Amino acid sequence: MGCRDILSRIFVANPEKRITIQEIKNHPWFLKNLPMELMDGNQCSSNNDDANSQPQSIEDVVSIIQEAKKPPEGPKNVGDCLDLLDDMDEDTDLDDIETSGDFVCAV
Repeated sequence: MGCRDILSRIFVANPEKRITIQEIKNHPWFLKNLPMELMDGNQCSSNNDDANSQPQSIEDVVSIIQEAKKPPEGPKNVGDCLDLLDDMDEDTDLDDIETSGDFVCAV
């Protein structure tokens, strides 16, 4: 259980399925090399100094960061979203037009 696991559980859209702060604090990756002053009393006794655990390599961390930068699956055509916003703006513009019936022009 590493960085990818905890990130995949943090970035969940549904808050009911998302990892809690307490679960993050108890996650093995979070506890690795955690300074003593940041540990809660109950975490000091955890086995975060496991001799079998290897620190993640820089390449692993960079790979995870690059993967996290990829845009999520969603609408492929940004133009459709922009058209919807334009339609909403047009409705707002109509509300701004004064409808008193008086016609004013420069003389």
